[in-house]
Amino acid sequence: MSLLAICQWIQETAASTALRESTWGFPILGALHVLGIAWFGGALFFPPARLWRRIGLATILATGVLLFYVEPLKCYHSVSFWIKLGLLAAIGINPLRRLSFALWAAVIFAARGIAFFIH
Repeated sequence: MSLLAICQWIQETAASTALRESTWGFPILGALHVLGIAWFGGALFFPPARLWRRIGLATILATGVLLFYVEPLKCYHSVSFWIKLGLLAAIGINPLRRLSFALWAAVIFAARGIAFFIH
């Protein structure tokens, strides 16, 4: 089964459709995702806040997966989505903290591309 076929299957599930078509589901997910980004980003500037960083990161990851679950075909066809995943992979293997800040900023810009550009 191809990745595109998997995305089509996810898109057609009842839960994905219900979240996508609900009045408040998608906006609340998006708001929680942004809140997680702010929480994580703020905690990065306060080194003793390791627990807060983990909570922020967990929020980002959980809501990010759910946002993908809501619109998998849009993500699959989005160049910005693939750039964002590549940047996240670079963050995962990057040992330099200063470079990591720049990569996180690039992730945020790429994410805005997912929201505003189809291809």
